[in-house]
Amino acid sequence: MFIWSAFAHLIALTSPGPDTAIVIRQVSIHGRLEGIKTSLGIGFGILVHCILAISGISLLILANDLYKFVISLIGGMYIFYLGLTMYLSGNVQSSDNNSKISKNNSFYIGLITNIFNIKAFLFFVSLFAILMESLNGIYFYLYPIYFSITSALWFIFLSFVLTNSKYKNFNIYKNKYILSIMSLVLCLIGLYVLISALNEYF
Repeated sequence: MFIWSAFAHLIALTSPGPDTAIVIRQVSIHGRLEGIKTSLGIGFGILVHCILAISGISLLILANDLYKFVISLIGGMYIFYLGLTMYLSGNVQSSDNNSKISKNNSFYIGLITNIFNIKAFLFFVSLFAILMESLNGIYFYLYPIYFSITSALWFIFLSFVLTNSKYKNFNIYKNKYILSIMSLVLCLIGLYVLISALNEYF
């Protein structure tokens, strides 16, 4: 059962979504190191999701329409905000102080984006519903740690791939065209989450 759950997790990781878009955003604006910090934040967010799923808290949250709506609303607005600031960063020269603040926030950007991703809530609730029978002894701790570490490693790998090119045109870091495209993608993802949340709740 663990092999199948690990495979499902791998497919979910490699599928484009808010986490992927956020890593690309940080790499595009600040470079590889900030992409790695963002990846660690996402990995920690996955650990939080796993703990919430195992403890049953996620089920309580998802069972309440208002809680689910608020989480989706916060997540959608936050992703839209990141897309907007990404676009502005490509058109406005930021001060060194603002740049340092933004860089220091990379871990938290990854963490917050992942925690308020309602699809991550649903995925890990479904996953641990299947794995619950095998969560005995040490496996109770190993599964969350495994999913957390593999998630972080995948996005760290992505950060390296996106900044590995020797040629400037193919290197995503500070490429203004990539900045514009990814800012649009983030804004669209944020709007999609907001519209979906409004449609489901009202």
